[in-house]
Amino acid sequence: MTPRERAMAALRHQVPDVIPAHVRNVVDWEPYAVHFGVTDWAELMDCLGETIVSFIPAYTGTDPPLLPGEHSHVLPAIWGVPDDVAGTYSDSVPRPLANATTIADVDAYAWPLASESAWDFAEMRERLLSDHTHARLSPTWMPVFSRLCELFGMEQAMVNLYTNRPVIEAALAHLDDFYTEFYRHMLDTCGDQLELFGIGDDFAGNERLLIRPDLWRALFKPLYAKWLGMAKASGLMTFMHSCGQVTEVLPDLIDSGLDVWQTVQTHLPGQGAAHIKAEFGRHLAFVGAIDTTNVLGSAGPDSVRAHVHEQILALGEGGGYVCGPDHTIMENVPPENVAAMYEAIAEFSMAGYTLQ
Repeated sequence: MTPRERAMAALRHQVPDVIPAHVRNVVDWEPYAVHFGVTDWAELMDCLGETIVSFIPAYTGTDPPLLPGEHSHVLPAIWGVPDDVAGTYSDSVPRPLANATTIADVDAYAWPLASESAWDFAEMRERLLSDHTHARLSPTWMPVFSRLCELFGMEQAMVNLYTNRPVIEAALAHLDDFYTEFYRHMLDTCGDQLELFGIGDDFAGNERLLIRPDLWRALFKPLYAKWLGMAKASGLMTFMHSCGQVTEVLPDLIDSGLDVWQTVQTHLPGQGAAHIKAEFGRHLAFVGAIDTTNVLGSAGPDSVRAHVHEQILALGEGGGYVCGPDHTIMENVPPENVAAMYEAIAEFSMAGYTLQ
């Protein structure tokens, strides 16, 4: 099997020739490239056995004005937060809607464009056409809850959810407009060259959802269902990145059309590998599950190999599992552990899990 065939077989709950591997992300990847004797990212991914590659169109629109204050020298991302801090939740970072108290305040914000004049979907299609090896995945970090936290600041977003819901609903309407148009253009231009349609959002902590499930179902589930439905109408499998203890709403996501869940943090309470395979494995395929918190960065290579073996046994019978870290590989992870993880994935062989 090619890496694409291997990944797609597993995601369709078929037994692959080899357990498929996925990388997701590596912080400061150059030391790992040195360890493996390669010189660039693509070569490193090949060494690790990567089977899934994500594609995103280039942004070609005009950036919004620079933000005032200490970050004014940094070109902001399209959502009005500087690129170098866009992924943080610190409320010391300027937040464009931090002081929004009315619907008019939200509507007055310079919301980014999702049009073809702002995104080069045609160029994305050309890159998709050039990849004959991997399962091709559309962008997976297109969040809603996390975007609210980015725009309002996390504390203010959480307060508004319970005390000023109209401003949240106004912001969600703008996010709905943006993502729906973005996905429509992407699917029209690139859908026939994708295997997987991705979305992503982080709305859970280590023990439970960050908001009440009924609020999640009222405000967020309809949006995810809408976009997953667009992908299903284009004949694509659906893939969602979501960290934390999310099992309370996994049935809702399955009902909404979700096929594949990443990151699968099985060290969290109530989310053990055997449990989620038994409870959700008929409906969901899993991507991730190798513990970056307690194993990959702190254990030795032998322990990493044993952990990989255990996770494959729990999640991979009959297909339905692509193995890889349950989050980003951080700077503290020894290259030897990364090598041990991907070697253990490639070496695993057992009837019912891999073709014999």
